[in-house]
Amino acid sequence: MSPFIHVCVLCGYVIGDHDGQDTDWTVLYRILYCIGEGVTVTGVGFIDETSDGYLDAPLDFNARWDTSESRVEIGLICQRPIDGRYGFPFHEACWSLLEEAYSPSPIPQRRLFEVCRSLPFSHRLSCITWGHDFGGVIAADDNSYPWEDLFVDKNLAFARHNPYLVPEIQQLPYETPQSPNIFKSISKSADVFAKLPFEIIISISLCLSTVDYLSSRLALPSFYPVFYTQKFWASRFLPNADRSWVFESRNWDMACDWLWLYRRTSSASHRMKNRERVWRLIEKVKPILDLQWIEPAPCFITDVANTNWLQAAGDIRPETQQPYHDFGGGCRQFCEKQVHIPPAQLSRLAFSLIQLGNATYITGLRFVLTQGVAIRLGYIADEERILDITHLTGFNLAVGSRGIQAIQCIVDNERKSPWIGCPHDAPRTKRLMFTGPITGMKAGFDGFKLVSLAANGCGRPDQGNLRNSAFWYPRIPETGIHLNEKIFTAKEASMTRYDPICWTMFGGPSGIYLRSLIGMSVTTDGCCVRAIEFHYNSEDIPLECRKLGRCTPSDYATTLHFKIDGPGGEVIDFLSVDTCQYSTAAVWYFQPGVLESFKACSPHSLCIRSV
Repeated sequence: MSPFIHVCVLCGYVIGDHDGQDTDWTVLYRILYCIGEGVTVTGVGFIDETSDGYLDAPLDFNARWDTSESRVEIGLICQRPIDGRYGFPFHEACWSLLEEAYSPSPIPQRRLFEVCRSLPFSHRLSCITWGHDFGGVIAADDNSYPWEDLFVDKNLAFARHNPYLVPEIQQLPYETPQSPNIFKSISKSADVFAKLPFEIIISISLCLSTVDYLSSRLALPSFYPVFYTQKFWASRFLPNADRSWVFESRNWDMACDWLWLYRRTSSASHRMKNRERVWRLIEKVKPILDLQWIEPAPCFITDVANTNWLQAAGDIRPETQQPYHDFGGGCRQFCEKQVHIPPAQLSRLAFSLIQLGNATYITGLRFVLTQGVAIRLGYIADEERILDITHLTGFNLAVGSRGIQAIQCIVDNERKSPWIGCPHDAPRTKRLMFTGPITGMKAGFDGFKLVSLAANGCGRPDQGNLRNSAFWYPRIPETGIHLNEKIFTAKEASMTRYDPICWTMFGGPSGIYLRSLIGMSVTTDGCCVRAIEFHYNSEDIPLECRKLGRCTPSDYATTLHFKIDGPGGEVIDFLSVDTCQYSTAAVWYFQPGVLESFKACSPHSLCIRSV
């Protein structure tokens, strides 16, 4: 049995499943690899049960393992490069689907390689992770924070079926269509579209999703006849439509009964379900590969090394000789650009975004000056969010471990723009704040998104306090909340690197929830405090007030419960903590010390001690 488990980068299913039924296709693969400055893809390789963990394949794309005597081993993901070759594995079937999705254009192999090497590797799952769930193959670990990049495996039964060769789909053109029983119910309500030509009604319907059209059909009599047109149902098989995954339909006769075909593919077999799953994953990848890198105009580029930048970044991991060493989460930074923003010349600021799983990421920035000239940084998408801004003085940022997820611009020191991107469930910081206009920007990127952002400008507020400089979750504390910074041992790490501070107000604003507090639970594991949970006699207390810390259930974890008489006026008014110091700690997150226990006391002599 191989010491390595290889998983397809695209679909998330294992390469070489020798135990399951209908899994013969999983032993065939291709490798997207680089050697020197070149990126290419191999022929078809074969993995058997005696494999030593290193995959080989013929270098000729048109060759196969059983027809070529020349096969070369290639280092994959966590392995070292072999003779300079290093890459990422794909099922042959998944690569063929990717070719169909791009047909007649070629797959942008270099872009795909750059994106793949930007994604962290999960040792728990033996695969790189995009941030999505591979269509149900994995799931985010609910017992961890979003930036911890922890996932759990799910046994998705239909994922073992070949997504490329689906006999049921190939047989569809030869089946005899059956007339469906369709309930006819036409609305008698007023129809503002009734005066339009039927051709325009059809054109409007073609632009609607199927769900939206069916709703229109029920509400507007003029849309009802569209249901019986083959043109409408044929459009459901076009790219990015409901049945785009049935790519074989490109070669079917337009005289087909497209309504019947649509209904026939709605009750999908396991093979059809896996085809749709992998095709939808490809549709998520294509917009990322379509991003265009734009170099800033030379006249705006500045390489001043001694500029005192204020910077915020994701959890950037350094590149090493072994490509994925210490890259189980976070991000990599491949390039960095810095530009000068001419004072008093800014007119607009545009942002490009991309969706990756449940998160959005900023991919590029475009500063438009009053003369119409644009200063570009990063990857530019087809669609942008544009703000009219003339006096930019700072940014609020929502930053995940993989990069910048959302930006809020500060104008004239006080006015805030709407959030660009989605700040939900991401740590936030206002580290990039100035009292005067921003005059320079520096941005770092991986293969497709913004992973660090720095600014320089006129006048700086106090950057020596946690409130202004740390990453906070779930939000930045309000000004009136005392943070007790002097004894916070992780202050330096929190202000200088990606180390989010999690906090909660279990008593609520002005202590309004204290009368409902009836107890607390403390979970310890490995002699360290992992989580604190607060219990109330009311269901109305927000979830964010109920728990601090997240941890995966463990056989070694212990949970202690303590009662608090909140309704009777009992409150916690004294807290002491014990930490274990590691004076020679090699890893930075051990240097501030590890919380081993704490003691909480009340005026009524209640003493809660967690060890």
